[in-house]
Amino acid sequence: MDNRPIGLLDSGIGGLTVLKKVIAKLPNESTVFIGDQAHMPYGDRNREEVVELTRNSVKFLLSKNVKVIIFACNTATAAAMDIIQKEIEPQIIGVIQSGSLAAARVSKSKKVAVIGTKVTIASHAYKNEIQFRDSEIAVTELATPHLAPLVEKQASFEENLKEVKNSLLPLKNHKFDTMVLGCTHYPIIRDEIRAAVGEAVTLVDPADQVAQYTENVLKRDKLQATGPAKHEYYTTGNAANFTVVAEKWLNDQTVCAEHVETGD
Repeated sequence: MDNRPIGLLDSGIGGLTVLKKVIAKLPNESTVFIGDQAHMPYGDRNREEVVELTRNSVKFLLSKNVKVIIFACNTATAAAMDIIQKEIEPQIIGVIQSGSLAAARVSKSKKVAVIGTKVTIASHAYKNEIQFRDSEIAVTELATPHLAPLVEKQASFEENLKEVKNSLLPLKNHKFDTMVLGCTHYPIIRDEIRAAVGEAVTLVDPADQVAQYTENVLKRDKLQATGPAKHEYYTTGNAANFTVVAEKWLNDQTVCAEHVETGD
């Protein structure tokens, strides 16, 4: 047994969607979450910048003696996971492989749409992973760079829906029965995305599979904790604002985020 915490990183608050599923799935596990809000959005940066920013967050998590690290950020997973895994001992668990597996399983028409940041979409990571699992699946990729900043802004449902509809316009003439929410911010505006694409489209949130895979890794490597669980929250941005969002999204009034500097 191993009571060291699980580390999670994201460019902002979107990774809370993954954290929520991990806490629910693994109630005995402690966690340390770092949101790099001072440098978001990652999706508009080049790969070298994303790698360096992600490396800074990883160093912070390692200082907290974490036993595994979840890249709760699609952009970081696409741009930096393979590079940084070679630099550290703890296993890194990414969201893209998990989301791709789920999409390949649920699509009946073998037509899948993926929305994400510019970096994630440009990497073709989802397309490659999905088609690796089923080469017959047609994957339509769309960069939706305005959505993650929209989530961080905490706008109204009406404002969110307007931007979601505008962002998804290029998909209007494409047929698909499954859409991968290829950015961990997007499940926070799941209702708006659902309203835009309709009830017939299955929305895939990679966080579900990430939580399951994390459990499998902990069992395999005999790293499971006995509890009690403790959860720590850090942000490079405004700690008070982060706390408000985290309390609401996690339905946990005990959240108390701290501001940290992870380097530039």
